[in-house]
Amino acid sequence: MSTKLKNSTTEDRFSQGSANGEQNRSSSIGRPGPVIAIVLLCGPIALLAIPAFWWVGYTLLQAWMLTTCLQLLVALIIVAIRFYRSYEDDDEVGRSEKDKNAPRSELHIWKSYSHPDLYGQLARIALIAQDSVQSHQIARDLAQEGYEIHHTTDIDAMLETVQTRPFDWDFMIFDLDLFDDLESRVDELISFRENCAKTPVLLLSGSVSKDDLSDHRRAIGDATLRKPVFRNRLLAAVNAIRTN
Repeated sequence: MSTKLKNSTTEDRFSQGSANGEQNRSSSIGRPGPVIAIVLLCGPIALLAIPAFWWVGYTLLQAWMLTTCLQLLVALIIVAIRFYRSYEDDDEVGRSEKDKNAPRSELHIWKSYSHPDLYGQLARIALIAQDSVQSHQIARDLAQEGYEIHHTTDIDAMLETVQTRPFDWDFMIFDLDLFDDLESRVDELISFRENCAKTPVLLLSGSVSKDDLSDHRRAIGDATLRKPVFRNRLLAAVNAIRTN
């Protein structure tokens, strides 16, 4: 039997950041420079302002001086507008580059794993875990056991998906290390357990001292595995959460 696994394409929410930055740079290049704009406006201003000032009673010298002041004022306004727009462009490009170069851990992924030699309705597993070699290995090990695994780092999206149709999912694996602040998100796990009481939950953690296949943490999960997780311990934990 072939052991090759299929892996779907990663979906990144920030994939458009770089393209937006390029568009902003292109639009700024297309704008006329401040010097050109000032030169183009000075002529029309003089042609309109000098006759207007002279017509309302100013001498020709006074009309010329007032027109010069008006041209200087317009030039200052143009320079100020250009400076403000340049600042906005630089800020937008900076945000775009930041998104483009964001660490992989900050980008949400959604991957699916299954065994190519298995057909029909496969038991489906939700894997909420870091985008790491350990997570990929867990997904591959379970795929070889005949499961269809959906791996994501988007906690809210997966919890909502499972809660919407809990009967479509066999069980869920949750990596507690994915939380930046565990205490602030524990309520979400408790709420999930209340809404999907029949969906077994296997917890992963790098901070526990050893595996706990009992229901000691029943409020948020049916069993806990210490990372790194190996195949034999993973399968034992799967059997434990079904029993618990």
